[in-house]
Amino acid sequence: MCGIFGIYNLQRGRAFDEARFAAALARIRHRGPDAEKTLRFADKALFGHVRLSIIDLDAHSDQPMSILDRYTVVFNGEIFNYIELRRELQALGARFRTQGDTEVLLQAYARWGDECVRRFNGMWAFAIYDRLRNSLFCSRDRFGEKPFNYAVHDGQFLFASEIKAIVGYQPALAEPNHEAIANFCRTSVGAQHAGSWFKNVMRLPAGHNLHVHDGSIRLDRYWRYPSQPSQTVGYAEAAEQYRALFDDAVRLRMRSDVPLGLTLSSGVDSTAIACTMQRLDASPHHSFTAGFDPQAYQASELAPYADRGLKIDEAGIATRLAGELGLQAHVISTDYSDLVGSLDEVLKHLESGNSSPAVLPLMQVMRHARRHVKVLLEGQGADELLGGYIVSAIWPALLALLGQGRLGEAGTSMRQFLQGHALSYSLKMALRNLSNDVPSLSTLHQRSAGLDTVYAPALRDHRRLRDYPPLPAEGRTDALSRRLMQQHSGGLVNLLHYGDALSMAHGIESRMPFLDHRLVEFAWRLPSDFKVRHGVGKALHRDAMRGVVPDYVLDQKVKLGFTTPIAQQFKDSARGAAGPLDVLFDERCLRRGLFERQGLRRIVDDHRQGRHDHGNLLYRLLSVELWFRRFIDDATAAARPELLACTA
Repeated sequence: MCGIFGIYNLQRGRAFDEARFAAALARIRHRGPDAEKTLRFADKALFGHVRLSIIDLDAHSDQPMSILDRYTVVFNGEIFNYIELRRELQALGARFRTQGDTEVLLQAYARWGDECVRRFNGMWAFAIYDRLRNSLFCSRDRFGEKPFNYAVHDGQFLFASEIKAIVGYQPALAEPNHEAIANFCRTSVGAQHAGSWFKNVMRLPAGHNLHVHDGSIRLDRYWRYPSQPSQTVGYAEAAEQYRALFDDAVRLRMRSDVPLGLTLSSGVDSTAIACTMQRLDASPHHSFTAGFDPQAYQASELAPYADRGLKIDEAGIATRLAGELGLQAHVISTDYSDLVGSLDEVLKHLESGNSSPAVLPLMQVMRHARRHVKVLLEGQGADELLGGYIVSAIWPALLALLGQGRLGEAGTSMRQFLQGHALSYSLKMALRNLSNDVPSLSTLHQRSAGLDTVYAPALRDHRRLRDYPPLPAEGRTDALSRRLMQQHSGGLVNLLHYGDALSMAHGIESRMPFLDHRLVEFAWRLPSDFKVRHGVGKALHRDAMRGVVPDYVLDQKVKLGFTTPIAQQFKDSARGAAGPLDVLFDERCLRRGLFERQGLRRIVDDHRQGRHDHGNLLYRLLSVELWFRRFIDDATAAARPELLACTA
């Protein structure tokens, strides 16, 4: 797990500024505090790497790494099945001088070329320079766990784990992409889109390779979701196979030469990881749980739940389970006293706006975890695979039952669902999901709610981007499969971006067993009613974990989620340092030409008076302004201080 940065000359005669390169690489040193190294290939290419040592701690595994006097790699991530691949390659004649996965990756490329990535079980973003062909081969893992950003500027191809390295080397690239920002504001589209918030900096899409040779750049997709459903496996057999795959996914992700820990909530995902980890290795691993003050929540933040007296705090169940398993439990009390300062720190690493306040406690959890471990296992990816976002998944699941004439089962499912979830909120979410599918409905909703009045033309007059790359679920035409496709190939990529940025901000490697491609491919082929049944999501996972995870976890009526109390932050006046509303109504913000003063005032008044909960919208707008201040104003000040003075 590391940070990578590199430049490849597309044209002859382009010089490298090695001092500026070193300064740009230093901007991502938090990703790899254990070692730093650069390597130049005459006037062809320049590679830099900062290392977080996890597997094979020896300095011989530092990067850039070269083999056969031909191939050199900079690599961020882990190839979890590297031991098995190493044995296979040794049988084919490969010789190794290190014990880690980086050399396995290189030898695999030398043996199998582009096809090597199909053999990898892991998470990765890497670039391999071929000195013989003077070419570059780059790849990003199947689901987008690790970031790969790139740009073409002044005859050079630049790539990096984080955009700050690219714009650090080429400040001219610090130019806002108003189209991406507009779509974030209006539809929450984020890192799942190929365009970043910097106009000429792109993201390599998940599951893609990138080739650079003879001045040309070519992308190709090497992985797709399975197109055909499984027709033969029964539910009980599927649960048994699923459990075996899950066990092995956890086992592989426990390979480490440094201590392991995990994030632990009250849900069936992280608890399954915890129970499986302890069964495989009973060491007292560290667990980390975010604790919330139940009194901090507004009524609107309890809207999803049937029980409005519900206490939004997962620490009770998490600490109980940790005690039963022999984990060293840590509960981190979340602090929202400085929303502006906390969000600004988060945006430094996200390099784009943020629509999920859950990143704030996540940042605090990662900061605390780094005092104890370098590696964390996490439950990300289960909801999008198995219908865990039940408020979204219940409607397509019910439609499927009704379409098959299973009326009694549909009624039972609805009754079960309503035991834990509020009908009014669930209907609202169903309409929101429908509007995502039908752009005209989304536009109508924006206008009818008066939300478009917040945005000035710079954000209002842009075409609507899709909220996920076009990845058709061939052969899967049912509504739930389509919904899960949107979530897994879209929103999940954005969540993975958050997770990588905030874990690596503190030099932590985050590993996700639910993104083992074998598990994903197996679950993807299963019938939809294996995933959502009787009004409950992740049905197959729950049943597969019987006897592994305690019943008091598996039988919860609702999963609280990472709900964060921010509504009050946009009602209170600032005390001391500038509060979020002070930032939004500051002349520096309004003169930027992104938001309309009157529209913004109306939204804030509606929120303060309780007519509408606009907490998440205002949080989103705040993140836009703070991003501009950090990345655009700072770059402008460095280049031309007199321009910033005009907007300050």
